[in-house]
Amino acid sequence: MRLGIDAGRALHGRGGVATYTRELIRSLLGSARVDEVILFDLDRGWSRRDAFVRELGPLPAKAVVAPPVRSELEGLNLFHAPGYAMPPVGAPHHVFTLHDLTVLSHPHCHTLDNRVRSLASVTEALVRGSTILAVSKATREEAVRLLALPFDSVEVVPPMLNPIFKVAGDHGADATAAARLGVRQPYVLAVASLEPRKNFGRLLDAWSSLGGATGAHQLVVVAAEGWRQGRIRRRLERMTGDGSVVKIGHISDDVLAALYRRANVFVFPSLAEGFGLPVAEAMACGTPVVTSQISSMPEVAADAALLVDPEEADEIAAAIARLLGDQDLRRHLRDRGLEQARFFFPEGLVPRLFEVYRRAAL
Repeated sequence: MRLGIDAGRALHGRGGVATYTRELIRSLLGSARVDEVILFDLDRGWSRRDAFVRELGPLPAKAVVAPPVRSELEGLNLFHAPGYAMPPVGAPHHVFTLHDLTVLSHPHCHTLDNRVRSLASVTEALVRGSTILAVSKATREEAVRLLALPFDSVEVVPPMLNPIFKVAGDHGADATAAARLGVRQPYVLAVASLEPRKNFGRLLDAWSSLGGATGAHQLVVVAAEGWRQGRIRRRLERMTGDGSVVKIGHISDDVLAALYRRANVFVFPSLAEGFGLPVAEAMACGTPVVTSQISSMPEVAADAALLVDPEEADEIAAAIARLLGDQDLRRHLRDRGLEQARFFFPEGLVPRLFEVYRRAAL
């Protein structure tokens, strides 16, 4: 099989779509079921091979970097669009990953530019007859409800976890990585981009309301740049100043894994997600999770997390306090989380993905 893939997000993006794209490419390159993986950069038109190596590591011979011209596209068996860009006309069959439809379900959480670009991409994929690949059952249900797609026309394969997210780490290296960032134990961890949908306002309300109930715990926030973030950024800066919160920007996956492993609790009270990759990452690292009872989060977490109403800061606070005060519950959720996270590693998902590819290429 000659498979084309838009790898632009792996080079230029941060956040869930970029992570999804990188792990998708790594998994495909490691599979014997594909002869060539043609890496395109539809955002820039062309990127050098060394740019891909910087983000993805050493590339095997089957990885070919090419411009998105007709001669390259026509020789493909299939093109996978894991971001929001569709290839120029030429590729015979397409798979389009649908990460979420929050631009329709939660338009107030997005900028106008986000909404226009996302909807244009989805519309183009549908017009061109692409196979729609949702990252969760919840996203498939939204596609059926909001786009009026037949249920059976939407495939589901979850994102693939980077194997670096694991419970076994180098304790000394983890401690050093945390210390360099000014993070001390004990702490509660939150990971998300700074945007309205991630619900940082209520998380900070919950944290402030806990007061002495958190003991010596800090709240460590790992937050990539997002949009409409001015108010929450200023609030984070104030809370960082008084020492109750540590704010960290973009970090590498190995450092992020170290922070997950050393955290007592991970909290992710998002208002809506297509999947919720940080929940799976935290569980894979053995960290007990508090997350939302809506959208895709119950699907990802199953019974391996405490689920809360994300619009109720008191519920978020109560769940954090409950976990911090109950070591047996933390152990139980840790064990269940490790079991649940196994569903999201490439070994089990790559065969499902290739079955989608097979049907799409018929």
